[in-house]
Amino acid sequence: MAKDALLSELAGCGSAETLLAAILNHYPDIRAPVRVEDIARRVGITQVRDLAEEDFTSSLLVDAAGRTGIIGCATALSPQRRRFAIAHQLGHFLLRTQGHDGHCAMRELTENRRDTPHRKQEAQANRFAAGLLMPKPLMAASLDSLGKPAIAHVPMLASTYGVTIESAASRYVDVTPSTCAIPFIKNGLVHYARPSRSFPSMTIGRGDAAPSSVPSAKIDEPTSWLVVEARDWLVQSRDVRSPKVSMQVLAKKNGLHLVMLFINAAAERRADEEAEKYATERPSFGRGSDRR
Repeated sequence: MAKDALLSELAGCGSAETLLAAILNHYPDIRAPVRVEDIARRVGITQVRDLAEEDFTSSLLVDAAGRTGIIGCATALSPQRRRFAIAHQLGHFLLRTQGHDGHCAMRELTENRRDTPHRKQEAQANRFAAGLLMPKPLMAASLDSLGKPAIAHVPMLASTYGVTIESAASRYVDVTPSTCAIPFIKNGLVHYARPSRSFPSMTIGRGDAAPSSVPSAKIDEPTSWLVVEARDWLVQSRDVRSPKVSMQVLAKKNGLHLVMLFINAAAERRADEEAEKYATERPSFGRGSDRR
């Protein structure tokens, strides 16, 4: 009966967000790491099997009625990427993605652009996968318990939720109430950057040289927080005061550096209020003023 109720509720969902809300409603005691294969089987996936094709990371085969499916995963995938691939294909299955040919390459498991119908579909499947493996209520509670943002939290969360560091970083900035961003630097070049919703527009893009302010660091030993030039990272405006930007770096193997940029929003608001107060109270001397 519970299974039928969940399937009935899922049938009326048309987005990643509504699907996730329905699933979490039926799993009120969900814990990390989420048992993604158990959930998949409950909603119609009859088998998760190894994928023989080398050109793709995962696949989805659906029956003619669209009620059951089989997910395939490349044997070369790490356990973390395998979990994400299963959740991604489950998203396609539940979203009844139109035009999906059943196969996904690695690049599609990281897609977040929405400028074409295909990219939009893949991005939606990725949002579903991230939300299923790292449910927002659980992730919000994790961030709250960890306290002030720190780059060391990202690999900790990756381990807790059974996901890659990249997935944990993306979900971190998606859920955190803090004003922060996590750029990934590989061999001196920007691989990509994930900002939180409140973080200002950034100047860096994929393939750009990393700002010189990024220090060298020992592997798996986070640096201390450093104050850096805002102009190295943020789009500048002549009419807006640049915020104070702090940076912390965590080096990983293979030339990868995780960078956390943090802006203390409360301190910035106080600084703006002080500046406005000073501008209001500052005496002005017009041409006709008596300056004796």
